[in-house]
Amino acid sequence: MKKLALVLIICFSVLSSAMAAPYYDTGSQMFTINVGAAIPFFTYNAEDDGVYWGPGQNEPGNLQNMNEFVGGQGSIAYQVFVNPYWALGGELGYQFNYAGGNNIGSSVPILFKVSAYPFQNGFFEIPISLGVGLNYLSFQDSSKLSFSAKIEIGMMFYFNDEWGLGVLGGFNFIPEIYFTEGRSQYSGIKAYSPISISVAYRH
Repeated sequence: MKKLALVLIICFSVLSSAMAAPYYDTGSQMFTINVGAAIPFFTYNAEDDGVYWGPGQNEPGNLQNMNEFVGGQGSIAYQVFVNPYWALGGELGYQFNYAGGNNIGSSVPILFKVSAYPFQNGFFEIPISLGVGLNYLSFQDSSKLSFSAKIEIGMMFYFNDEWGLGVLGGFNFIPEIYFTEGRSQYSGIKAYSPISISVAYRH
C-alpha cells in the first residue's frame, strides 16, 4: 500500500509540474533529428479488397501479411511556436523496407507538421504531432509521387535549456491512388509504425 501511494505521489508531482506555467514562448524554435525503425503495420489492396497485417514473407497462394520486413527511417524537422502550446513547421524524411529477395522499397516524405505540447515544464514534455504532405515512392524500376500522413506521440527529456533526448512512436499512412480505369485496381493504402530516437535542439 505504501509503494502504491508513493507511485501515485510521484505521478501527481510529474503531472502537476508538467501542467504548470508553459516553458515555451511565441517564436520559440525547435530543430529535431529522428532515427529509428520502420515496422510494417498493414496494407489494404483495392484489387482483392484485402487487408494484410504486419511484417513477414508471403508464400504463393497464402497472402497473410505485407510481404515486407522491418526497415529503417529517419527525418529532420524544424518548427516555430505560434503560442506556448502549439508549433508549426516542416519535416523531411527517408524510409526503406525490404520486400523479399534483394528488393527494397523506399519513400521520401515532405510534410507540413503541426505539434501540440500539452505537458511541458522545461525538462520533460509529451509532444503530439500531425504531419501531412507528399511522398516520393520508389520500388525496383518504378516510382510515384503520392500523399502521406503521419501521427506521432513521444516523450522528451531535456538535459539543459537547449538539448534533449527522447522516444517517438506513431503511424505513417501512405495511400497509392490511381484514378484511370486501367489502373484503379492497383490502388491501396500502406501503413507503417515508426519508432524513433529523437535528438532536439531548441532556442
